[in-house]
Amino acid sequence: MRDTELLWPKAGRVLITMRSWLKTKRMVAVRVSERVLSDVWWPFSMKKSGINETQAEKSLVLWLNSTLGILMLLAHREETRGAWVQFKKPVLSDMPVLDLTQLSPETLAELAKAYDALHGAMLLPLPEMGIDPTRAKIDASVCKVLKLPAIDTIRQLLGQEPLITLDIRPLVGM
Repeated sequence: MRDTELLWPKAGRVLITMRSWLKTKRMVAVRVSERVLSDVWWPFSMKKSGINETQAEKSLVLWLNSTLGILMLLAHREETRGAWVQFKKPVLSDMPVLDLTQLSPETLAELAKAYDALHGAMLLPLPEMGIDPTRAKIDASVCKVLKLPAIDTIRQLLGQEPLITLDIRPLVGM
């Protein structure tokens, strides 16, 4: 049994997937209302950085569930068996993410507002991300706020990735 005084400081309101069966996974990060610990998600908390912590958490979760965030996560996975992957904490801690401390307070507020508008909407499983209207809205929000070009084609192609679907037929024209 581990000492709770050692564990509790590791609690967070942002949870990032630890192990995922990509074929059925719908989201890779969530935000909960209270600080929690988990054995199947990595709890994450923001370091004191002078930015609004709630807005930063919401912005990070929105970004991680965008096509760009998922693409970055997949690039840092540890494969265990096909679409069954793990994300190790040391690798995640080195993973490039949106640097929230470099965003203006207005930009951070816009991302948090987009999260608020979408956080209750249903997401389809990752293999259906190319036709998922909620994921399209997440991507559109992230791209609009960050002044990026549309990434619809990337989302559609990522949704066909055999690592996610366990199906190579779309790639070989079957």
